[in-house]
Amino acid sequence: MGQKASQKTGIEVLLIHMPMSELWLPSLGLSLFKSALSSLGLSAKIIYFNLQFAMSTGKVPYQKILEYSKRLNQMGEWIFSGALFEQSKQDIENYIEKILRKSLDSQRLFVCPASNKFILTVLKARRNVNRFLNQCLHEVLSYHPRIVGFSSTYQQHAASLALAKSIKNHAPDTFIVFGGPNCEGIMGVETVRQFSFIDAVVSGEGDIVFPQLVQRVLEGQSLSDLQGVYTRTGYRPASNDGGYPNAPAVADMDALPYPDYDDFFNQLKKSSIRFPVPQVIPMETSRGCWWGEKGHCAFCGLNEANINYRCKSSQRALDELTSLSQSYHGKAFRMTDNALNVDYFKNFIPELAAKNLGLDILYSVRPDLKKSQLRALWEAGIRAINPGIESLSSHVLKLMHKGVTELQNIQLLKWCKEFGIVPIWNLFGGFPNESPEEYHRMADLIPSLVHVQPPLNIGHLSLMRFSPHFKDPEKFGFIDIHPSPAYRYIYPLKPKAVMNLANFFIYGYRDHQNVKEYMKSIYVECQAWKKIHESSDLFFVDDGKCLFIWDQRPMAAQPFVRLSGLQRILYLACDGVQNIFHLKKIVEDDRDKRYTLGEVEEIMGPLLESHLMIKDGHGYLSLAIPVGDYQPKKEALEGFRIYLQAMEMRTRDRLVMKRTKMHDLPRDKKIGKEELHKAMEIKRDMILDEKGKERRRGTRNFMCV
Repeated sequence: MGQKASQKTGIEVLLIHMPMSELWLPSLGLSLFKSALSSLGLSAKIIYFNLQFAMSTGKVPYQKILEYSKRLNQMGEWIFSGALFEQSKQDIENYIEKILRKSLDSQRLFVCPASNKFILTVLKARRNVNRFLNQCLHEVLSYHPRIVGFSSTYQQHAASLALAKSIKNHAPDTFIVFGGPNCEGIMGVETVRQFSFIDAVVSGEGDIVFPQLVQRVLEGQSLSDLQGVYTRTGYRPASNDGGYPNAPAVADMDALPYPDYDDFFNQLKKSSIRFPVPQVIPMETSRGCWWGEKGHCAFCGLNEANINYRCKSSQRALDELTSLSQSYHGKAFRMTDNALNVDYFKNFIPELAAKNLGLDILYSVRPDLKKSQLRALWEAGIRAINPGIESLSSHVLKLMHKGVTELQNIQLLKWCKEFGIVPIWNLFGGFPNESPEEYHRMADLIPSLVHVQPPLNIGHLSLMRFSPHFKDPEKFGFIDIHPSPAYRYIYPLKPKAVMNLANFFIYGYRDHQNVKEYMKSIYVECQAWKKIHESSDLFFVDDGKCLFIWDQRPMAAQPFVRLSGLQRILYLACDGVQNIFHLKKIVEDDRDKRYTLGEVEEIMGPLLESHLMIKDGHGYLSLAIPVGDYQPKKEALEGFRIYLQAMEMRTRDRLVMKRTKMHDLPRDKKIGKEELHKAMEIKRDMILDEKGKERRRGTRNFMCV
């Protein structure tokens, strides 16, 4: 034991990553700090106590708790609150009954109350806390650190405070510093004000100020003039508006060191935790938000002090990505950027594609990307994106200050399907002054979209600190702003202190809105969307004269549609959003004569009625995906070819084979009587006159002009 302890001496700075946080991601912030301190000749180590807590509770229970730890229940925080404050049996029962078992309310839409079985899992994890914290304390003290730094993000604050309190009690000379999103502005000031065992907090980016703080503490110097650093004797407002300024932000992103993830991978390897997917490595190529500089999204909780956009050079980003993938044998990267720099499409993205590193990369992007840009992302190995879609209503998007329309969002989903990029997005409502009719309209729209990626979550608007909504609630129509009720069971402090510590809030509306009622229909449709998405498809093959559509959406009146003439031309033109005035020009140029807007709308009418195309205002968008980059499932292609054969369209059959990579499809598969009957019915109902005269009007009246 003595030899083991002696091997752990000499660490000047311990950096702590507590539960409840993701198990599969190392901390980018702490890893940057370690690199910065090492460059100054200071010894530092990161300890991932979240891995150890997961081992003691079990990986599956840990991940279930983390998944259920929502903004309004703060479950991850509550689990550790008993080690921070004395809590009676009644206190525990009140949290369980009033938070976990609470009936659905207007701001907990579509979230089921916790089951008895899950509550037992939570209570078991909570009973394990004291033993776990004692183990953490023993390990921390064995290093005899001079400084212990905690990074606190969302569900880590109570656990970090509980361990910090224990460290201070047993080693009072240890300097304890907090940082991270839970310590920005008034939250950090209130943290150091309420908890005497904390010596300092850093508000905002710590890359510049934290190494300075460490050096001063080690040399016994004052911290009083360090901007963004607040201590028990120095937390007065330092700005004219009474706010608490952040530490100086990094201006030159290329000056940042590479993050050091050695501690994470060493500790993960020694743990019993295993993941079935490739290990994910976090990386940043920018900070701030270039869109937020123009117009801050109304609900976004990004502090305006951090919104200034800064980006790494293309070469630096590429060098760092290459180095990290080689150092940690990583194939999956999660970029922490708020929004991909569009200038990267000039250099970084094509250079990444040319380098062909074989990586799977996740990036956050704006939803108004061009199709060529999405193709470039796919070629560069970016297989998933967070596009920030949030709604399929232009009306609601305008209230969000998103700067996009519903058709642009749907266009992105369609193009993602075409290129095999997974868009990870959420749909939520509850914005003041939104029209309930928009949600009924979205519910009616969703059956047309089931072939593209559904939202991951459907829920109610969260009110976050630092968002424009929070800073000026009266302007937007919010009233009765209070911290999420769960906070009172975590921090038994005065209401003002709880208000200052909270990051998420509940609210009312100046004008009554029954969000739960009018969002019910869209929730039902989204649940159905998730169930039928994998079996739904909508694609086409174009031979230069005719366009053949295969529709496997449940709402389709018939699976096979042929377009020719102006309908084909307009359908292809609307692969991306087009306004009616541009479409009018396309028609006039093709036919060399004048058309009225009404005549153009009449041509597209059947396409809208059949839900093969949608419109919003003057904008139109086709929904079918061209076969080529997109390769439908083998079963879908077989069905498509059966109909082509049944209608004796052998040349088109060969075209389908040419446009797809599935050359093992059976060419002479016999057609069953039922399939043949359906195909012939469609053949009779289709308009087949390519010169523009209708031979027959069927249930789907397509005008071949």
